[in-house]
Amino acid sequence: MITALKVMLAEWNTRYSERVKLQHTYIVLSIFGIIVAGLVGLLNYDASRTILRICFVGIGIFFVNAISWALLYSSIVNRLPVRPTPNGRK
Repeated sequence: MITALKVMLAEWNTRYSERVKLQHTYIVLSIFGIIVAGLVGLLNYDASRTILRICFVGIGIFFVNAISWALLYSSIVNRLPVRPTPNGRK
């Protein structure tokens, strides 16, 4: 099982860019935090509300980051000319 997890993480690392990995991390941590807040809520209501606020900030960061990258790619990056590589190298 640990080997399968290592293979899955290695494939995830090669398949996605750094930006997409960051977005995945924001979502996974926020979902994990919401689950932890639910469990903590069984014992301490105020602490669970604090954890939920932190998770909602993480979700907000996810959406702001996604929107800003979409605007950046649509307005700037896609319009940049592609530079030819010297000597046919990639």
